[in-house]
Amino acid sequence: MIRNLLLACLFFYSFALVAQPIEKQLSGTVSFEINEFLLNTVEGSFSDVNGQALMNGDLLTSFEACLPANTFKTSIATRDKNVKEKPEYLDVDRFPTICFTADKIDFVGKIGDETTYDMQGGLTLRDETHPISVRVVQRTNSEWVATFTIDRTQWSVGTGPSSLAISNTVELVAYLSLN
Repeated sequence: MIRNLLLACLFFYSFALVAQPIEKQLSGTVSFEINEFLLNTVEGSFSDVNGQALMNGDLLTSFEACLPANTFKTSIATRDKNVKEKPEYLDVDRFPTICFTADKIDFVGKIGDETTYDMQGGLTLRDETHPISVRVVQRTNSEWVATFTIDRTQWSVGTGPSSLAISNTVELVAYLSLN
């Protein structure tokens, strides 16, 4: 009887030691680059990224993040205003947020202190969701960097005559802090 009681206590104690999922809040910024007129690279950013990540032990198991579209910023105020307000671009009054939700997260590997993941998920922009792939590198417990490329035409961003001046491909890097 005492042996069975000890085994039951040991079982429940070992179950309690198993890592429980922990939700972490994330914040950060996203920088981007897009080619213009095949000669110039426009650099800019979005700020106020926020979201949640679920960690099970040391592994990322769930991820979602959003940012306000009106935080779009480059070095030219007139361009920023046009991109934010015009219907053929972000149209931030009608489409105020841009969000990404991971559907699948694959652990790629760990080298030194850095852990790498590949995420597949949906990017929602202008109320349209399309699949994208994101490479995420966890540099420290709280410092994460995500890189991805999108084709802006999938979301009908930058349509019309001005679209001939800019590349369809946009390179993005998200700098995230998880707490």
